[in-house]
Amino acid sequence: MIKWGTTFGSHDGALAVFVDDELVFASDAERWSRKKNDPIIPGRLIEFAENKWGVPEIVYFYEDFDLKEKRRKFAGQKPLDELFFKYPITYCNHHESHARYGYYTSPFIDCTVLVIDAIGEWNTMTQWKVKDDDFTLIKKWDYPKSLGLFYSAMTQRAGWKPNEEEYILMGASAVVKDYNIHDYQYIKSMWDVGENFHQGIDIVGNIDTFEIAAIAQDIYEEEFQKIIAEIDDENLVFVGGCALNVSANRFLTKYNTFIPCNPGDGGSAIGCVLNHKIESNAYLGYEIAGKYPVTEIIKELKETGIAGVAKGKAEFGPRALGNRSLLADPSILDMKDRVNKVKGREEFRPFAPMILKEDVNSYFEEGIPSPFMNTVRKAKPLTQHKYPCIVHLDGTSRVQEVTEDPHRTLLEEWKKETGCPMLLNTSLNIKGEPIINTELDAKNFETKTKIVVL
Repeated sequence: MIKWGTTFGSHDGALAVFVDDELVFASDAERWSRKKNDPIIPGRLIEFAENKWGVPEIVYFYEDFDLKEKRRKFAGQKPLDELFFKYPITYCNHHESHARYGYYTSPFIDCTVLVIDAIGEWNTMTQWKVKDDDFTLIKKWDYPKSLGLFYSAMTQRAGWKPNEEEYILMGASAVVKDYNIHDYQYIKSMWDVGENFHQGIDIVGNIDTFEIAAIAQDIYEEEFQKIIAEIDDENLVFVGGCALNVSANRFLTKYNTFIPCNPGDGGSAIGCVLNHKIESNAYLGYEIAGKYPVTEIIKELKETGIAGVAKGKAEFGPRALGNRSLLADPSILDMKDRVNKVKGREEFRPFAPMILKEDVNSYFEEGIPSPFMNTVRKAKPLTQHKYPCIVHLDGTSRVQEVTEDPHRTLLEEWKKETGCPMLLNTSLNIKGEPIINTELDAKNFETKTKIVVL
């Protein structure tokens, strides 16, 4: 039996394909339409799935359309057009889809699943006790109380695009070391009195963009710590769009923590179908055939310092994890400026290192497991001195811990030849564009940037 899971209509459209209950493919819509955060699953993606695996016998949608419409009416929003898809769809529940994706891809049988996002149908935060496939809802927040809506409103007020550029706000939060405490109290009071952030927020006064970012991140982290302090469990699965706030995730060290590769809405294309345990795997997308070019990557890095890689199955989710990556030598002191110029990014934006899991503790302080760049770790003094281009303004790095080939072999060979234990790893794209998907996308990137893509 062929089953499809889908998310579309709001943002982060995605399609997952199951064949006889085996997950064989998952991809974000934007990779195929080339429109950042595209909410619509494009015809190219649908045709690809049909041609490769056949027509689905059932299609699942990640939320309850009728329940969402009731909330939209309550919020004073216009009714949505009835959802159109090529095949009839079966509706699920937004937060349940998140929770099922997180739990069934985790290593835990008995755990708490925490879901925090902007909003599903009504829920904005849910906690689930799960044991042996039995999901029990133990706590929830409902609209309009929402950390996700708060953070998106602050993103918009700071001048970035909500539901897309929250990660820029998070990076910008480290620019300002000290801010006006009265500005903090003013914004915090909005949260404390239950302000509805859904339609954005007007902040009176001349508060600097970076000050807004710092205050928003601090308030988010304070409220996040209150939520997790009440969780009495050894094992924690964290999903929902807010699980992408890697800076705040550093507070999860008291738990055995698992965060999947695509914890936002896109991952729910898997969650709305899944009802059994599967291996956690980020490499689920379009495949560019051929042997992973370890030798060629190292040669290019030694000659120019930068190499693009587009090989194997594309990563599912917002993180490039070695198959659609722009890699660079982090020992070159001006590398951050060079890569930012290639990508057209703001100079304050941080870059991430990929490093063998067994080397992580030698270069970074304690943190939760981070195979999918799930969190930040404090860089040790040696790291800050020798590899400053992968250290953010606050002294942290968003680490990718590598355990499996081919990226393990790449790092082992790179370390053997250069003595450097890590590589700068950022997504293979230009700012404002989706990550590279196909061979043609890779050629276009190479033409635009003059960076060799292997």
